[in-house]
Amino acid sequence: MRGRVLGIAAAMTVLAGLAACSSEEPEPEFLGVERITVAMHNDLPGVSYSSNYDRSGLDFLVLQHIQEELDVAFSEPVDVSSGDRVTQLLERKADMTIASFSITAERMDLIDFVGPYLKTRQGFLVGPQGAGAERLSDLRGSRICTWQGTTSREALEGIRKTVGADPVTLTDASDCIEQLISGQVQAVSTDQAILYGFAQRHEKDGLRVVPDVTIGAPQYYGIGLPKGHRADCGKLEEWLKRHVGTSTWIRDVETSLPTLPEENPAWISSHKPNSAEIEARSCRDSISP
Repeated sequence: MRGRVLGIAAAMTVLAGLAACSSEEPEPEFLGVERITVAMHNDLPGVSYSSNYDRSGLDFLVLQHIQEELDVAFSEPVDVSSGDRVTQLLERKADMTIASFSITAERMDLIDFVGPYLKTRQGFLVGPQGAGAERLSDLRGSRICTWQGTTSREALEGIRKTVGADPVTLTDASDCIEQLISGQVQAVSTDQAILYGFAQRHEKDGLRVVPDVTIGAPQYYGIGLPKGHRADCGKLEEWLKRHVGTSTWIRDVETSLPTLPEENPAWISSHKPNSAEIEARSCRDSISP
């Protein structure tokens, strides 16, 4: 009899355990996964930088705000090069990319964006040899460096004839900065937001952004997502429209890129996106008119 009682008790324990398991809530998902992997740059001071496993910069602050907003787990960010940002999303090696990722029509054919969370223009970073550069014409005949996987090369090609510029394309940002410091190139050209970060980090090397000299179209930084998750995309879009209207957005830029507001007192009007700009580029296959 005792054995039978023990057997019944054991069976009830098992059933109770199964009932408990079946009543557990499933893990929350976002973008079709329970744990989000975010791809980020690791070599852009002030924008997205990693040193001794500590990340910093405006992009990293955007990620932290998203983590606070979403009820879902996040893995440690993974590194991404400029040229691999689209590929990592298409191959689902990353679920989200926050990496000074300019929203373009070509990229919108392949992935979704939420943004912009920052606007900028392509400018020029010079070293001590370019101390007197104040106008685009002052860079006539200069070797101007940019790196692979960015939209900057196209704009540089546009001034090849007008100012006799000699575009140089290297593998990544650090290569361009090293060549600028050593005098092998006379300028580095990419988004001004990125250049201000380098100018701040290499102030002792005499690097500075040429003020008020820009080329090409405005660049709109967006959060890259795989296609097929428009509801989740829309949730991020609504959050971003609220976020850019807060003092937190202003503080994040001032903290991450202090040289930018110092040299451009009207920076908010030129760098802060509005709701219409976000709606025109978020969760769409093409930019809305």
